[in-house]
Amino acid sequence: MYINTGAEFGQISTPHSFVAGMLGEDVNSKKIINDILNQVRLQSQSFKKLLLTVALHPKPDASVIWEKQTFPFGKETRYLVDEILMSELSTAFILSVLKRYSVASFSREIKDGEHLQIRMVNATQNLSKTLLQPFLYDPLLLPMFGGQLPYKELSRLARHFAQHMLPGDLAQQIMNSDASEAHLAYLGSYLRRHAEALEKKDPHFKRLAAIARKWQRELEQRRKQRGTKKTP
Repeated sequence: MYINTGAEFGQISTPHSFVAGMLGEDVNSKKIINDILNQVRLQSQSFKKLLLTVALHPKPDASVIWEKQTFPFGKETRYLVDEILMSELSTAFILSVLKRYSVASFSREIKDGEHLQIRMVNATQNLSKTLLQPFLYDPLLLPMFGGQLPYKELSRLARHFAQHMLPGDLAQQIMNSDASEAHLAYLGSYLRRHAEALEKKDPHFKRLAAIARKWQRELEQRRKQRGTKKTP
């Protein structure tokens, strides 16, 4: 069984659960996903931020726009993530379709975005050790959940870093981009990886990171103690 996702890409095979749906089980949710994909394909400019995020974010389904993307259906508003869950199609499958639409509609913008990400990393690497290191501890100390980097928090830290440490014109490009969230997630994950690498090879940074972790644990313990005292 196939889902029609546009003539330019032909027909895309789907999992067994989709076949079952087409034969009468939970047909509605599958049809809604099909309609959503067709909306994006036919109105790509209206979904430019979503499509560029899908193409340029390290993990698009961990982005804010992915969680908040809605589609109109008559008088109803439906969330993309909810419809994927109801349809039982995999997120990876939907992402693969959207990435094809993104490349088809915004290939130049994607190349520009990839070049911007290279410039961000190069500008970060050009900073002196003294200037860069204070911005590495917070990304390093963020906890992972289920083995996944906390991209939203990394994006927030990267925004602060970009606004204070990157050249003004470069920071402005990042903030004004339709793929701003993707770029900040990319920059934040780079700061995290750089901090992890530095911790392994630089004894001084490793000692300071250990102290920062100790302070973080003590602060968390004090917060828990205050919460316990307030409980009647």
